[in-house]
Amino acid sequence: MSSYRGFSLPDDLHYDVGYHVWLRTEGELVAVGATDPAQAYAGEIVHIGIKKVGARVERGGILATVESAKFMGPMRSPVAGTIAEINQEVANKPALINGDAYANWVVRLKPEKLAAELALLSPGVEAAEKYKPVIDDWGIDGTQG
Repeated sequence: MSSYRGFSLPDDLHYDVGYHVWLRTEGELVAVGATDPAQAYAGEIVHIGIKKVGARVERGGILATVESAKFMGPMRSPVAGTIAEINQEVANKPALINGDAYANWVVRLKPEKLAAELALLSPGVEAAEKYKPVIDDWGIDGTQG
């Protein structure tokens, strides 16, 4: 587990630091969610509008729209694919992401070009290094409750 200023970035995940999302391979599917620094920066997430099962997205396409007291904007996909499953618990109670960003995935996708697109993502240790200046710039600290 890599961490910086109290924010964790599990080493077994892949990250798109520019989109602030993580990806975990789960057999033929991938789970996608918001990173720990992203949820902290956004503040309490009060609404998430997730695309429907069966929707196809490109890498960088919108999976969901996230709304918090400080942020309203898209959650983008780290890979191209089709939405196979929505985390209904997160859809009903989006603040779960604030409690544990890595346990509370948003969607599971059936990826189309996983091998090629994984090469565009950063593993945990590399993502932690890339996140250091972002966390510093955002002025957030994960050690404060």
